[in-house]
Amino acid sequence: SPPLNTTQGMPLTVTICGGGNGAHCSAGYIASKGHKVNVLTRSPEKWSDTIKVTTATSSWADKGNFVGKLARVSSHPADVIWESDVILIAAPAHVHGSILRRCKDYLKEGVLIGTIFAQGGFDWIAREALTAEGMSKVKALFGLQNIPWICKVTEYGKEARILGPKNRLMVVSHPVDVVNEMTDLVTDLYDIPCGTLPNFLSVTLTPSNQIIHPARYYSIFRDAEERQEKDGDDWGYSAEELAAAKSMELYEDFDPLSAEILASLDNELQTIKLALNLHFPQLDLSAVPPIAERICKVYGDDVTDQSSLLQVMRTNKGYVGCGTPMSKTKSGKLRPNVGCRLFWEDVPFGLCILKGLAEMLDNIPTPSINKMIWWHQKFMGKVYLKEDGNLNPLLIMETGAPARYGLHSLEEIVRTSVPTALMGWQGVGATGRGIKSKI
Repeated sequence: SPPLNTTQGMPLTVTICGGGNGAHCSAGYIASKGHKVNVLTRSPEKWSDTIKVTTATSSWADKGNFVGKLARVSSHPADVIWESDVILIAAPAHVHGSILRRCKDYLKEGVLIGTIFAQGGFDWIAREALTAEGMSKVKALFGLQNIPWICKVTEYGKEARILGPKNRLMVVSHPVDVVNEMTDLVTDLYDIPCGTLPNFLSVTLTPSNQIIHPARYYSIFRDAEERQEKDGDDWGYSAEELAAAKSMELYEDFDPLSAEILASLDNELQTIKLALNLHFPQLDLSAVPPIAERICKVYGDDVTDQSSLLQVMRTNKGYVGCGTPMSKTKSGKLRPNVGCRLFWEDVPFGLCILKGLAEMLDNIPTPSINKMIWWHQKFMGKVYLKEDGNLNPLLIMETGAPARYGLHSLEEIVRTSVPTALMGWQGVGATGRGIKSKI
């Protein structure tokens, strides 16, 4: 194995929680470095004791392939959590809470708990799921702003492929004063240079999947309701017409309408950021730039044309090979894949969080966010957003909106993102002060 570069100078016991693309690549790669890796997954019987990670055609191709030997694969937390130095969740945000609740009773004292994709309010989720009892055993929570690679499982439980590695990972922690230690840990695990982010709220507000995917999906399938009314149960699209419309690739075929909607969603997100900063000048949200700037910073030279948001999306090598998620009917027609993460992650644990924050900030207008929630929720059979433009209180518990975690004031939302000593700085953010929005 390659020499280790952990801060402890010795291998760690890392448990990967999940069974998707990121879980496969993380388990295989981290194990290949000599760390002891366990996997907590719903289908342990489908996993081999080794995972191969390939890199062909990616910017890591010259590194070759990686093979990692797994220590244990189980569906029972009692088998793997008790010995874990690091618990790393590689699963959608909407299951973070259930995973953590299952792990709570088996945590090792001083454990580090993180996720490879911390959007969706990971700190809120962890505090609610683990309770004070579980959190008392946790040395730190940490998370990545974005996954280490765009990747795909090529053979479930055995092999995965890295398509687009990030040039740099951004790490966040709670408490904030251990972020450098968490950055060293992530650098060791993934061998990708890391930077630090000031707080978890910077990640929750990151302009990424929660606005990219809804914008693109709406552009591709915007006439779906008309087709349903016209064709009934046999509605759908032919592969030929979607190919002709350049809709088969999620990013490479990004079209002007997708870019226009994405820009509108990003503008509303930036307005929410500005409003939070007006309430809390001591809240550092400098790591929430406009989306085109963020993508170029993350992917660097892999974005070959940075002249516009449209070209940034179209020419990012890290996005190559990501097909549009679709399902097929019995007659062979294609439809939106309602079961995919694009719906269940990006709407309730993305757009609904932004909407919840906007409502707490004197109902900042969010016409584009509203439109995307309304359109997507029809396919999901849900009413997250009512016709009057307010979140549905009957479904709050199915979303990542702050109220779902008992967070009903702005002070509660930013508590883990502002240094304790500055929480009531000059009276701003103290209970009963600085409450009226200035927008």
